[in-house]
Amino acid sequence: MGTPVSIVSSVPGRLRLKGELLRQETPRTRLERDLLTLDGVTDLRPNPRAGSLIVHYDRAGCTVPEMEARIRHLIGSAVPSPARSSKKPAPDSGNRRRPGQRSLRMRVNRVSKIGMLTSLAASLAVTQVRPRGWKYWHASTGWMFVACLGIHLLVYRRHLLR
Repeated sequence: MGTPVSIVSSVPGRLRLKGELLRQETPRTRLERDLLTLDGVTDLRPNPRAGSLIVHYDRAGCTVPEMEARIRHLIGSAVPSPARSSKKPAPDSGNRRRPGQRSLRMRVNRVSKIGMLTSLAASLAVTQVRPRGWKYWHASTGWMFVACLGIHLLVYRRHLLR
């Protein structure tokens, strides 16, 4: 399965670690404590919501490859792997999406936007062509537009009421 925490960015004086275990307080604080014991580490900036940890270190004291090697060694010993963890993983609730698959909310909103564009185009076309009973079709496509707009506004109601 690989290491639960990995180095995703490194520039002289700064490294970024990322991993799901950094979202959990106990493994993150254990890793922070161990990182502060390394020579040259000057500051740590955790971001639990993003699952990342920025490590600032004295670049005059060691090079980037040296610090990466120290941290990789520490990551392997300080952060328990899921296989060695005493806690059982949470059961999958079944509402995980495949990578690249949009949420139901986004898919419904996309359909409503397409419906709005289609009904607006049809309504305008009916007014230009004026077939027999054109007022009925103009009104029907107008109501279709209003229905799709209602769905769209329902999906984005939280953003409207800020």
